[in-house]
Amino acid sequence: MRQASILGIAMTLSLLLLVPAHWLSEGQSERKSETKPTAGDGFQIVKVADGVYAAIAKPGGLASGNAGFVVGAEGLLNVDTFFTPVAIEELISEMGKISPLPIKYAVNTHYHLDHTGGNQVFAARGVPIIAHDNVAKWQTTKNRRFLPLPAELEKRRADAAKQLSETPADQKDKRAQLERQIRRTDVLLTIKLTNPTVTFGSGTLHLYLGKREVILFTLPGHTGGDVLAYVPDANVLFTGDMGWSKTLPNLVDASVGDWINSLDKILQDYPAAKFVPGHGEVATAAEMRDFRNYLDDLRSRVKQAIAGGLTVEQAKTQLVLPEKYKSFAFQNFAQPNVEDMYKELKGTKQTQ
Repeated sequence: MRQASILGIAMTLSLLLLVPAHWLSEGQSERKSETKPTAGDGFQIVKVADGVYAAIAKPGGLASGNAGFVVGAEGLLNVDTFFTPVAIEELISEMGKISPLPIKYAVNTHYHLDHTGGNQVFAARGVPIIAHDNVAKWQTTKNRRFLPLPAELEKRRADAAKQLSETPADQKDKRAQLERQIRRTDVLLTIKLTNPTVTFGSGTLHLYLGKREVILFTLPGHTGGDVLAYVPDANVLFTGDMGWSKTLPNLVDASVGDWINSLDKILQDYPAAKFVPGHGEVATAAEMRDFRNYLDDLRSRVKQAIAGGLTVEQAKTQLVLPEKYKSFAFQNFAQPNVEDMYKELKGTKQTQ
């Protein structure tokens, strides 16, 4: 355990061992100093088991990635902090409606901004934020790919405000788009990249909310800094972005070979569990297996393309997504997935 010491956490060294471009391009509002940004209808609370809840992000909202929480006799544990402070504030409000008990812990499953953008809210409340060692290295550095510097955001906002002022009142659709862009930029300006306060790199971390236990552990695959959270008495596993339900994944930091092996282990160890994925709806082992098979299919198709002498650009164009995956969300990841897989197999992908 690094960076802090917390009462009530027992660590067992058992050898259990992106953000998408649309985060910044979707409608982003004329700033009104008297109006506080709100997340709106950005997520849905789903009861997964007694005292275990998923917060499923809705497309285009300010949550962006899934989160969740666990209720015990002595407090609550939060899993992931959404994309924006305003979204996690609204989740905390919903948590308070379910239980008046304090939030004892927050967990980051990995560093990507759609799962850590609300960290500052828990830090301000003095809630320990627990994550993989690598999240402390990457949270305030690699996340800059997904969050432009304030000066750039201010410029974007000013440009949009100028366009809005020059757009006639009868062009309602264009005005509405610009207003959304300004509102979203205002929200992005509130994000302060905030590190976890407790980190670990291997083994398991046991957290207690009274008698209820939550077990944190690490597996390789999605980023090289992923933590999963298992609630034994409910048989619920929060996978973070190690699991995607009927959704094409972000492979920007991934090691697909390791990821497939990790998913095989998850399916072997938790065959009857319910899964709260990083993206998509609450899942069973069937959906997790479909995701695992997508990665394996992608790897096989790209291997064949390389063996056939295709360049990466040719592979991106010629490898059409199989029909069984065309109903998955985030179809815009199909070609980037081919490129990332190609580079991984050729040994040219940079993930660290």
